[in-house]
Amino acid sequence: MYYLVMAGIDYKHSKLETREKVNFTSSAIKRAFQIIKQEGVLKEAVILSTCNRSEIYGVLEREDGEDYLRSFYSSFFDIDMEEVNTNVVCRSGVNVIDHLFKVTNGFKSMVLGEDQILGQVKNAYSEALKNKASGKILNKLFLSAITNAKKIKTVTNISKTSISVSSIGIKLISRYFGSLKDKKVLVVGLGKMSKIAIKYLLSEGVEKIYITNRTKNKIMDMEVIADNIEGIDFNNKYKVLKDVDIIISCTSAPHFVIHKGEFLDNYNGNSMCILDLAVPRDVEPNIGSIDGIKLYVIDDIEKIATENENKRKQELSMSMTLVEEDMSKYLDWLRAEEIDIFGCYDLFKIQIEKNIAL
Repeated sequence: MYYLVMAGIDYKHSKLETREKVNFTSSAIKRAFQIIKQEGVLKEAVILSTCNRSEIYGVLEREDGEDYLRSFYSSFFDIDMEEVNTNVVCRSGVNVIDHLFKVTNGFKSMVLGEDQILGQVKNAYSEALKNKASGKILNKLFLSAITNAKKIKTVTNISKTSISVSSIGIKLISRYFGSLKDKKVLVVGLGKMSKIAIKYLLSEGVEKIYITNRTKNKIMDMEVIADNIEGIDFNNKYKVLKDVDIIISCTSAPHFVIHKGEFLDNYNGNSMCILDLAVPRDVEPNIGSIDGIKLYVIDDIEKIATENENKRKQELSMSMTLVEEDMSKYLDWLRAEEIDIFGCYDLFKIQIEKNIAL
């Protein structure tokens, strides 16, 4: 008998302050896998960490998997059990399968049907393979969820009507100023979200975009996109503050990259909007209390995302039918392989009948 479990913290069930504490950096994921393998409780494991969620999926041969995962979060991130119990959501059996399929499709994302999560799930699975942490049961589960998400994106329009977190952030800034024409922007960090933001900034007609990143090659790659993009050294980012109206920051740093002291030393008092898309946050929060500064963080995106829900929900019914079909195929595979996972088969029938909520 095997037990399939997961534990996670996400934007729906926890505050941003808690999500910041449990963010798995690349090095932290490697260290976490090492500890998990040394402790030997989980026979298989996959760690999924994004801006809005931190989740551990596991397979074990004893019943206390949820307790183990809660304790792991507490010890690994050095947070007390009260905070863990308040913020960590645990699932077991078929509910883990159901959850992963919906997460991979973007059905549980802040922006329903968003595309970025599929790549993040792929990367999480790849990291588990690289660290020799995943195994037969989770390998098949993650591959099934990834294949299902690709199918749904092909045969439905749920992603075609999706709007990215970055684009919603740009919409918030545009509302603040009324128009982004002739505005000057500093973009800190050049990951996928920042690149999407730059695309939308250009379409809004901004006058100038300063870009900075610790990796200089990334700066050079982006400079060729448009004549009004200019790269600057990461250590010189404060020097352009007097010249910009907008700052967009999204790095993978585990600490603030924009500090209040240095900010005030270079701020000229003009109206400025800052969009901090990073988790943990890039921008020291009390910068938002400075007169003339409007600071948006990742949780603010949810407020405007709800305005775009209706169109995507029309596609959800067809998508859920495909999810249920492929979940059933995964359970058929478990039976064929004679892999007995507690709480899967009967509960799956009950779930279909009750149509478990997203």
